[in-house]
Amino acid sequence: QANARQRMGRAGRTGPGIAWRLFTETAYQFEMLHNTIPEIQRTNLGNVVLLLKSLGVQDLLDFDFMDPPPQEIMLNSMYQLWILGALGNTGELTAMGRKMVEFPLDPPLSKMLIQAEDLRCNQEVLTIVASLSV
Repeated sequence: QANARQRMGRAGRTGPGIAWRLFTETAYQFEMLHNTIPEIQRTNLGNVVLLLKSLGVQDLLDFDFMDPPPQEIMLNSMYQLWILGALGNTGELTAMGRKMVEFPLDPPLSKMLIQAEDLRCNQEVLTIVASLSV
């Protein structure tokens, strides 16, 4: 609802305008949340965890986020990074994790690029990663 109100406020800001809504009033009143959930609380935090680890943050569960994500999401992201080999058994950043943090990609895609070099299929994997990153 907050986003819908914001969009309505932008219609006509610099001149006459109309806000067209593509949802019913019932949907607005009963199906939409009053406020948007912050992105950090609803997305995969693999990149954030990897970056914080590379910056030397040890205890991510007690990190002072402005809008802290649910602990389950943090743990899932750390587990995913462990599966990918970016984090060791005690949560430390591995050599693979140091390579992965250099790529501005989701961790699985950066791991694909790193592995592609070893498997000598760089061009094919680059094409796949590029198409998945759009």
